[in-house]
Amino acid sequence: MAFRLVRSPITALALILLPTLSACAGSPVMQAAEKGDYATMQKEIGARQKAGSLGNDEARELAVLVLRHEVDVAKGDDLVKRIREARACSPELQATLEKKMTTHDAGGAEAALVLYEDGKLEGAEAREHVDAPDEAWRTVGAAALVRDIDSPRRRQAIVDPSPRVRKAAISASALAGDQGDANVLFDTARVDPDPYVRTYALRSLALLGGDRGPDAKESRIANEITLRFVDLWNAGDDAIKEDVGGQLAISPLYEAGGRERLRMLMAEGHGAGVIAAAAAVARRPEPTEAPDRELRGTATGILVRTIETGSKRERSHAIATAPLFPEIVKALVKVKDDDDIAVRLAVLSRLANVIAERTYAIKGLEALAAKKDDEELSARAKLALASAGDARIQGWIEEDLQSANPIIRVGAVTALAAMGKAARGAVIMSDADASIRTRSACMIAASVRIRH
Repeated sequence: MAFRLVRSPITALALILLPTLSACAGSPVMQAAEKGDYATMQKEIGARQKAGSLGNDEARELAVLVLRHEVDVAKGDDLVKRIREARACSPELQATLEKKMTTHDAGGAEAALVLYEDGKLEGAEAREHVDAPDEAWRTVGAAALVRDIDSPRRRQAIVDPSPRVRKAAISASALAGDQGDANVLFDTARVDPDPYVRTYALRSLALLGGDRGPDAKESRIANEITLRFVDLWNAGDDAIKEDVGGQLAISPLYEAGGRERLRMLMAEGHGAGVIAAAAAVARRPEPTEAPDRELRGTATGILVRTIETGSKRERSHAIATAPLFPEIVKALVKVKDDDDIAVRLAVLSRLANVIAERTYAIKGLEALAAKKDDEELSARAKLALASAGDARIQGWIEEDLQSANPIIRVGAVTALAAMGKAARGAVIMSDADASIRTRSACMIAASVRIRH
């Protein structure tokens, strides 16, 4: 069948801004990338880097060629993996995805779903697959059930046997904003066997309480949702409690009873949900009313106490999510030399963003980055240093490009991209592992695009 693709002015502009690949198309390294000749590509990149003549823009052009080649040659399940690994680079892959979606297999469905989500495939075309026997294509159809007239079919899709279809339909519900979906979303958040589907349902349910008008009915909907969220908290696991705690702190649920429910829920004092609720309350705008100031004080106290005395998991959660209020910084400083090395790494990573503590934090992170007995911990420290702008760490990061651990290799590319040195990680795009090639190429392409 022929697909109707969306060609908006924004899409056209995006295509214009993509690398033309013409300026260097005749160079050996570009020819090797286009053909997938990774042995030659590795050799050429090494020579160019040694000469200092490979810049970020050319590295991005190389990355685009690698991405297009990897998606173009992949088949079956491997094609689905490549498209998902390159999801952040869909603008660079638009033409390739359009070609792939013309084949009625799982890879074609994945390509069509990406194009629909990016606004480059018309909803009418996507909805033609809503009753497809293949769950991959049925997912494409479910994602487009966003119109008012789609509500009966959307609610059927929310209870489809396939969790992928259910997630797509729930995402469509979030876009539709149909308050008639509330019951099926609540039941899904409560009993669906897939934890990711439960989380999707809860977040979509929260959006139904959004600001859709000033009338009293809207306030009643938001209030009803806050009551249902308490039921979900009482019956849910840690993941559900985290979501409930975070969503109740967001307007308008916060004003429609969320404040009072948060006060009650945070009285439990510990646990993943309490920490998520406390962090969400603390991140709200500066309070002007006494009840809001009191609740923020309670939330801040929970975060401080957790950072100082909680379990390892709880401390890591609080350290990562707490805003850097003076009280929080004081608690972080108190535990900056913690015996637990993972906690210490998390603390130093946050303190690297505090001017008064930056020098100490950078020194501590460099000590962790130099550790040879824990390669993954060292790599996380290097990424933290790269994110903090410590240029001295670049040489250490480049050493990780030679690691036997694929996680470390991709992490090195990520750290170099964070430093604005994406081209220095270009050699990983010729890795023996197709997944590593794709993930690294997308990291380089997206990071350079964003910096432009």
